[in-house]
Amino acid sequence: MLFNRIVRCVWLFGFLLLWGCRSNPTLDTLTNLNPWKSQYASVQPGFEYMWVSLDGKASVMALGERSVQGSGAFIHVHEWWYTGQGEMLYVLDGRIQQALGFTHERRRLVGQAPAWADVLQAAKEVPWSHTADIMPGYRSGVTEHVTSQPIRPPKSLPEGVSSTAQWVMDTVGSKNADGKEWWYLQKFAVLDGQVVYSEQCIDQDLCLKLRPLGVLLAGK
Repeated sequence: MLFNRIVRCVWLFGFLLLWGCRSNPTLDTLTNLNPWKSQYASVQPGFEYMWVSLDGKASVMALGERSVQGSGAFIHVHEWWYTGQGEMLYVLDGRIQQALGFTHERRRLVGQAPAWADVLQAAKEVPWSHTADIMPGYRSGVTEHVTSQPIRPPKSLPEGVSSTAQWVMDTVGSKNADGKEWWYLQKFAVLDGQVVYSEQCIDQDLCLKLRPLGVLLAGK
């Protein structure tokens, strides 16, 4: 799978170079996320985007690839989202697994999160853990202890999120670059088994709000 994905990426970038000045939905999506632009860069109809917000400043990322694996109750959705300057988010079932090209990065994350249905149906909190390789400083194998639980929807729903969505909160215990413990919260709105909105942290100083926009149609 990794080899095939590399081949597709090489082909894609080679194709873009050949097309030269022609507009491309991924390369035209964003300037750098740091600093953020106050307005969206131009997007093109027929391609899939994700709304991303940092400290109240929003833009979009373009979907580079989606892979659905497994069957039945064990289906997992892998997605790779890109900016025009090469920042990348690898998202598994709505959770950030890898973040590259940002001021803080997650190079690798090991550990299986519980299924959304299991959390939403649980009678009590669901504890689990994962390990992360974090930059800068290349902190390898940082163990993060997570507790997931269903919560009530916020009184004021984020734009575009249905009132029928169910909500999950993660309480995450991690360590910062000085080795000191710090805790943070992550929130997910789940509708029909899919994450339709989330608030997730890459690092203590970099937390994002994400909302898939779907395929943009002409005139939108």
